[in-house]
Amino acid sequence: MTNFVRRLAETALSRGWLERPAYHVDERVHRFEDVLAGADRAAAAFASRGLGPGARILIALPDGIEFVWAFLGAMRIGAVAVPVNSMFHPDEMRQAAGIAQPAAVVSDPGFAGRFTVPVLTPDALRSEARVPPYAPATDDTPAFAAFTSGTTGGPKLCFHTHGDPEVLTRAAGAAVGVTADDVSYSVPRMNFAYGLGNSLFFPLMTGGAAVLTPRRLAPGDSLAVLEKYGVTVFYSQPTFFAHMLGHPDARRVLGGLRTAVVAGEVLPDSLERRLRDILGPRLLNVYGTTEIGHAVLANGPGSVREFTLGRALDPYRLRVVDDAGVPVPAGVEGRLEVSGPTIGLGVPRGGDDPVRLAPGEWYSTSDAATVDADGFVRVHGRLDDVEIVGGINVHPAEIEDRLMAHPAVEEAAVCAVRRDSGISVLRAHAVLRHALDETAEQALRDELLGACRSSLTWYKVPEDVTFVARLPRNPTGKLLRRTVRALAAEDALR
Repeated sequence: MTNFVRRLAETALSRGWLERPAYHVDERVHRFEDVLAGADRAAAAFASRGLGPGARILIALPDGIEFVWAFLGAMRIGAVAVPVNSMFHPDEMRQAAGIAQPAAVVSDPGFAGRFTVPVLTPDALRSEARVPPYAPATDDTPAFAAFTSGTTGGPKLCFHTHGDPEVLTRAAGAAVGVTADDVSYSVPRMNFAYGLGNSLFFPLMTGGAAVLTPRRLAPGDSLAVLEKYGVTVFYSQPTFFAHMLGHPDARRVLGGLRTAVVAGEVLPDSLERRLRDILGPRLLNVYGTTEIGHAVLANGPGSVREFTLGRALDPYRLRVVDDAGVPVPAGVEGRLEVSGPTIGLGVPRGGDDPVRLAPGEWYSTSDAATVDADGFVRVHGRLDDVEIVGGINVHPAEIEDRLMAHPAVEEAAVCAVRRDSGISVLRAHAVLRHALDETAEQALRDELLGACRSSLTWYKVPEDVTFVARLPRNPTGKLLRRTVRALAAEDALR
């Protein structure tokens, strides 16, 4: 029933954690005491610029200690921290700022031109101004907001409260089993709800440590990080694990983990077999959404059923319903719905009032799922058209618009396909306005992919473009995305 940062500080003091390592960043170790002192300085910097309760503060920083200081400093003064991907293309960053409607931005100096509101650099967070008192807060006071990836249009903001981190840690953190003896490393960044729990809430609330790497590492480099820092809990997506397994050190390094957590997209059965061959029951498959805040399902601890996402974590409940919203029997596929205390639905603008579901209300995940008689859940995929690449939701329409902006392209369809290795990639199909010879087609293909690379974040860039005579559509003209996916999967096997 208090400000989350104050709760962290009091817990660290009472449990003797102040001198314990909290973060490893490059060659530096930041203790809990350093984390809290940095949050105090960031809070002072914010307050000295007139920021306070309710202000939205956009945090456009890579994973690092400055991100942690900015995030906690914002919560300390009662503002709402809004993390965003620091690697966004400038146009995407401006779009995110337009949605967040922040009163200020924390960003590297070189990004200042992307925003129309005051920008604080990481150096500005090291303020010597007077540290303000903790802003009054209850468990229901908005504390941070996370961007959705836009499953029903553009990205939205899901607001979470000062009480949510404790609930998420009791549920998902306990499923992972994070303790003061653990060193965690998360491939998903802290601008995602999943990465935020992995790298910030769980370690700080349990006395453990986390490794932060400012840039997204390649699989081989990540294996080196696990070994260098003695990581015991590792979080990533199925696609990244699939890439890692191609490295000669993968079996040895992954085999030394206490727990490997996989989330972000459906784990293919073939990849799960390969991972369980190395990790056995130490592989934890979890499921959650930005709206929930972190995982609501976990395949463990204690009871594991292969090829499922496990069972609901207390205090959450779930059900599978048909198109009319009526619960279906065990084993029947339907739409997965969840109820619980941390669910914040997306709103179009940061200035909008947060939308929170009461614990008894049901949230529709838009995922197709089945649940067996013992409560173990299998998720089969999205019910909408959003594609998932590397655990990140991608709107095909955005990429298709880029392709169709070229005068030679009449129609385009983009979808994700999964190779036998478990790696997911984007593939594009395009209908040309006029036929081209093979040389001209290759030149156009290179031009289209180059245009995507120049205007989209890396994971939205297709692996390839295939030119086709027409796209499959139903009698009303709607694109048949399932058919497109099947065609792309055939192409991927060639």
